[in-house]
Amino acid sequence: MPGAAMSRTLLVGLFLACGRQSTLEPLEGPPTGTVFAFADLRGTLKPCGCSPDLRRGGLDRVAEVLRVARSSHPNAPILLAGDLLLDDEGIPDILKAQTERRVAALADALASIGVGAASLGPSDLAQPEWLATAIPRIRTPVIVTNPPPGAPWAAATRPSILLRAGGVHIGVVGLVPGGTDPAMAVRAEAATLRAAGARLIVCLSGLGLRASKRLAREGLGVEVLLAAGQGLDAVVTDEVEELGPPDAATFLLQSFVQGGQVGRLDLDLAGPGLVWLEAGHTRPEARGSLRWSLTPVNWDLPRDPTVAGVMDQFDKDLEAINLESATDALPAIPGQPSYVGVAKCLECHENTRTFWEHDRHETAWETLEKDNKTFDVYCVSCHVTGFMRPGGSAVKQLDGLKDVQCESCHGPGSAHAEAGEVALIQRTPAPSTCKVCHSPKHSTHFDFDKYRKKLVVPGHGMPL
Repeated sequence: MPGAAMSRTLLVGLFLACGRQSTLEPLEGPPTGTVFAFADLRGTLKPCGCSPDLRRGGLDRVAEVLRVARSSHPNAPILLAGDLLLDDEGIPDILKAQTERRVAALADALASIGVGAASLGPSDLAQPEWLATAIPRIRTPVIVTNPPPGAPWAAATRPSILLRAGGVHIGVVGLVPGGTDPAMAVRAEAATLRAAGARLIVCLSGLGLRASKRLAREGLGVEVLLAAGQGLDAVVTDEVEELGPPDAATFLLQSFVQGGQVGRLDLDLAGPGLVWLEAGHTRPEARGSLRWSLTPVNWDLPRDPTVAGVMDQFDKDLEAINLESATDALPAIPGQPSYVGVAKCLECHENTRTFWEHDRHETAWETLEKDNKTFDVYCVSCHVTGFMRPGGSAVKQLDGLKDVQCESCHGPGSAHAEAGEVALIQRTPAPSTCKVCHSPKHSTHFDFDKYRKKLVVPGHGMPL
């Protein structure tokens, strides 16, 4: 056995031997239990909500849903699968300081919620050196059963964990892309967990839906697999798929990204084997069963006060963090146009004023003020004009450039304003200009041609 694999096996052995015993004492009462789970947090305390269909999730409301649900299931563990700390943008230089503070807030929120185990996803693994320092700060056990050889963060994770779910003990394993053989790793770890007293194994998969299904079909040796590692455009269903050999099937579950849903898994292990029960159905005689349901975490739900406090403090702290760490605005390039602001544009384009004053871009900054996000660089960049472009705005320099103004689409206008030449401005913006901010992450149904029709109107692109 390779040294790294041996050390991880010893670690799990020591962990399972907690209390100087290598197996768990049987629990009294019926072998039933409940497990809660959500997926692909992607380092998000709360989704941006720029699109209506993204206005769900947020750890404050996830915490409230779970608090209410666990009031009648106090021993129900909470699992978090897939991308944990980062999204696919990684950590741009301008967000480094903010990201470090966000990890601290995330750690406090997960601890308050009581997450018993989490796994990782592909976006996390794209920053291996940073991840090695971030995982210990989270404090929540991070489960990775098939780490890549030599991964600098592997020592901060566990190959598995045993948790109590009501009247049963469950084992939890976790899979990441690019690691050692996932099926081999999970089968070996599952055997160790069962020997220690686990009645059921849950696999948290950060491999994505297709790869997770493929593994389950081949036979993974676990009863439940939560498929994570998905994108924001994932189409999620609450249907359960039974995959793999009939005598050793794996039930595949899904949950929406960024805490948009909380899943509930109800277990009844009174008989051999497992069947999935749809709502309203009763368990067959002499068979074990599971039920899976999803609760949408919509923004009309209450906020858990403790986690809401963590998130609100994060927003407050960003002012000092980003004012200290943010760079100054980039100076204009000699001989190149710079940004002049909408007031200068309207000096000549008075017929556009009515359009501008009734366009949603005109209140872009106001939406940040309502959400206390005026120092969140991640948000500010798309709610101002010319952010970190030569002659444009910066966190420390927003005078005259708040909101998504004319120059956000038409480019810096100083040369055009001075000479009045049409050739000195971008008269017809390209789709790529809009998609800098209207990306799938923030504007899931953006269609340039459709949106363009709302902008090319009398007073703006058309004669009055």
